[in-house]
Amino acid sequence: MTGLLRLTARQATAHKAVPVALVLLVLLVSGVVTAWPRLLAGVDDRQTTHEIAGASPLARDVVAVLPDTWPDLPAPAPGTTPFAPEVEESLGGTLVALEELRAAQPEPLRSMLGDPLFWVATPPFDVQAPPDPVIGTQRLSLKVDPQLGEHVELTAGRWPEPPTHVDPYAGLSDAERISLTLDEETALVRQAIAAGGPLEVVLAAPAAEALEWEVGTERRVVGNTVPVLLTGTFTALDADDGFWVHNPQSAEPYLVDDLNLGTSALAAAYVSPAWDGRLPTQFPVSSVRTQLWYPVEVGALAAQDVDDAAAQLTRFTAPQTLGTGETGPLPVRFASDLGGVLDRVAQQQAVTSTVLAIIAAGPLGVTLAVFLLAARLLVARRRPGLALMAARGGSGRQLRSMLALEGLVLSLPAAAAGAVLAVLLLPGRTRPADLLLTGLVALVPAVMLAATTSPRGLRESRADLGRRPGRRRWVVEALVLGVTLAALVLLLQRGVEPGAGETDLLLTTVPLLLAVATCVLVLRAYPLPVRALAGVLRRRRGVTAFLGSARAVRDPAGGLVPAVALVIGVSVAMFSVVLSSTIEAGVQTTAWRAVGADLRLTGPIFDEEHVAEIAAVPGVAAVASIGDAGTVSVSGERLDLAVLDPDDVRAVQADGVGIATLPTALTAGPGSGDAVPAVLSAGAADTLGAGVGDRLEVAVGDGLALDVVGVMDALAGAGTTGDVLLDAAAFTEATGRSVLPRTLLLDVADGQDPTTVLDRVREVEPVARAQNPAGDAGNFLASPMAGGMNAALAVAVVLSLVLVLVAVVMTQLMGAPARGRLLAVLRTLGLDRRQARGIVAWELAPLAVVSVVAGGVLGVLVPWVVLGAMDLTALTGGAEQPALVVDHVSAGAVLGGVLVVTAAAVLVSTMMSSRADVATELRMGEET
Repeated sequence: MTGLLRLTARQATAHKAVPVALVLLVLLVSGVVTAWPRLLAGVDDRQTTHEIAGASPLARDVVAVLPDTWPDLPAPAPGTTPFAPEVEESLGGTLVALEELRAAQPEPLRSMLGDPLFWVATPPFDVQAPPDPVIGTQRLSLKVDPQLGEHVELTAGRWPEPPTHVDPYAGLSDAERISLTLDEETALVRQAIAAGGPLEVVLAAPAAEALEWEVGTERRVVGNTVPVLLTGTFTALDADDGFWVHNPQSAEPYLVDDLNLGTSALAAAYVSPAWDGRLPTQFPVSSVRTQLWYPVEVGALAAQDVDDAAAQLTRFTAPQTLGTGETGPLPVRFASDLGGVLDRVAQQQAVTSTVLAIIAAGPLGVTLAVFLLAARLLVARRRPGLALMAARGGSGRQLRSMLALEGLVLSLPAAAAGAVLAVLLLPGRTRPADLLLTGLVALVPAVMLAATTSPRGLRESRADLGRRPGRRRWVVEALVLGVTLAALVLLLQRGVEPGAGETDLLLTTVPLLLAVATCVLVLRAYPLPVRALAGVLRRRRGVTAFLGSARAVRDPAGGLVPAVALVIGVSVAMFSVVLSSTIEAGVQTTAWRAVGADLRLTGPIFDEEHVAEIAAVPGVAAVASIGDAGTVSVSGERLDLAVLDPDDVRAVQADGVGIATLPTALTAGPGSGDAVPAVLSAGAADTLGAGVGDRLEVAVGDGLALDVVGVMDALAGAGTTGDVLLDAAAFTEATGRSVLPRTLLLDVADGQDPTTVLDRVREVEPVARAQNPAGDAGNFLASPMAGGMNAALAVAVVLSLVLVLVAVVMTQLMGAPARGRLLAVLRTLGLDRRQARGIVAWELAPLAVVSVVAGGVLGVLVPWVVLGAMDLTALTGGAEQPALVVDHVSAGAVLGGVLVVTAAAVLVSTMMSSRADVATELRMGEET
């Protein structure tokens, strides 16, 4: 055994270049496979945070509402809460109960729920307005929030004192109270109000300003003589804090300008948190409403815990009891739309993990082929020594053990170093299961070296002589093709499925099977045209083309292994490019369907004069308006009616991306008879069961007849309206009603930047909400998921090209000794260097060309399979599956890059082979 170790050591020190290359390859691959899950985990975590942060606080926070209920839970032990003693006595029990409920939840839900918040408020009531008010109707809602001081700054006055409740009927028996006259009861109530003093409140400074209410002055409640004293005003510390979303009319008053009822304002008036909830006698409102909520901590949820969090949230939102008060148990039921957000995140994770598994499987397949080539190359360099050992009695087990030991000595430290570097250089988390693949990478060289070592394979032999087609190969190839076909049929029969749960194993496996099947077909098919070409070249003068084509058929360089590397490498690169262009086009289409033009303005009413001003802005080529005529009855169905100018809409949307075109049958002017031409959306047509040529009745005015002249998908940019589209002029002529538009679609002139044009439009219309498809698409593509996907696709392209280069180089190096001896013999027969380079190029060129073409076709086929089996709308943000898009420039660049890399490797090997010393090669051939 000691002699074996010494021999192994001497073997390892010989031909150092190949072992060093193997070490570097293991270092690179182990680093990549260790970094890959860390990168994906980081992307998933950031995407989870991105999605939760994108939801409004009203949607994501966990909220419960207790109608007509004051939370009368028992007061906790003194000092349990941060409240003042009198506040703790009144509302401290509610805070403690909420905190205990949160503490009882499992992780990760417990960490997701922020510090509990709550308030109690009365219904709105009217207060007397000052003389000649700007706002005629002024309303207040009394509100209690013990945590208000943490979110506001007192800007004037002081905080209110607790109300003093005086019972006007104190000391009276029921009989005496019943016997009171109206005047006597009114007098008692007035005395109680006077004894209790005014009801002290604070308002937000903007509310006090809108109500024209000065600090220190009183207003009377309409319908009651209770005075309300404004003791102070406050401003929000952070107006964008989610706290204010749950407190409407608190930081700002709610103003309504009604043409019939005039202007009204509603504001929340905060009383002292020590208030016990008792209202003055004969107060216009007599009930209160309580809202409890847990703000969701945006960055508290890791991607790996999304499923657990969704299940825990579902259980948490079931009916439960918050505690037991004086009137019995306090039932509560929390609600949140966060579950929908988590479901969307889970779908995104399932889709991205499946797609990235497909992407990662390709480079791993090429890596295995490269490892096999490296093992064969190392064994070829060790062949003389191994043959000598076998001749002196060395068994196959000993030879394989020696090379496997050498492989472990080379790969284990390299794999460990690669994993450590990945952990140190990249942030993220690594689970023990993630290191399993790294361990397998460390074992691959040893396994490959042992598998390629056999005493019978150590002698040089002609690969093209003494061979007969093996029955085993036919069986294996037929099995591969059969399994691939069965898996493909099963996948296509299953149809499109939304991403859910774990990685889709079937969808991940089918591309690998397609790659292997393609390699089988390539190796079976490519000799046929090359053999035919060799037959043609045999009858021509010149030895280079004939001898090269004959060798390409009889002894292709490397056989199956370089074909696998080229086919899979090219297919992964093409798949990445095609999928990237498909997703990007899908995002652009989604944005255009939502916006409908280069710019979209919504919000205020746009009259003709205002539209003309916007159309005159430099850079605006055309403007189309869409008016919402409301939801009306159309042949018994409630549908949304929209009016527009058809010609203007077509002009604005002429250059739209992936949007439906307004049918040309819809033109300005009336239709046949008294009917108005109309276009139905596809959904409305299905609802009505109507089509082109049908007549519909609309309940507008005295009735309106419509002639259906077209059916289309939803009009891009119409928003929530647009079930039925009519010409605005024809609608006005038929009904006598004009619909002022609230939506404008703007076409930006060629060569103009939409952002710059929007800045100019803002000078004319500063209020309207503005959208542009480029901005919306850019925002979506800037999400962590989209960014991570693009980065992964780019890495897959680069890594595949690098591995293809390494595979080609190793293939050429493996055949270098035999090639050198052949060229030496041919050169003694008169072959010049140019002819020698041609023969060497023929070794790999036919297989490389066929493999690159097959890989390119496979790279387009796999995205087609993916689109037919998985719902990719999570990656585009749309409602429809994106169409397959092949960017010819990018695809051509990938194929051209592979061909250039292959040609460069062949050129280098031909130059090296043509420079070999003839005498040395002939002498080595005699020795072997």
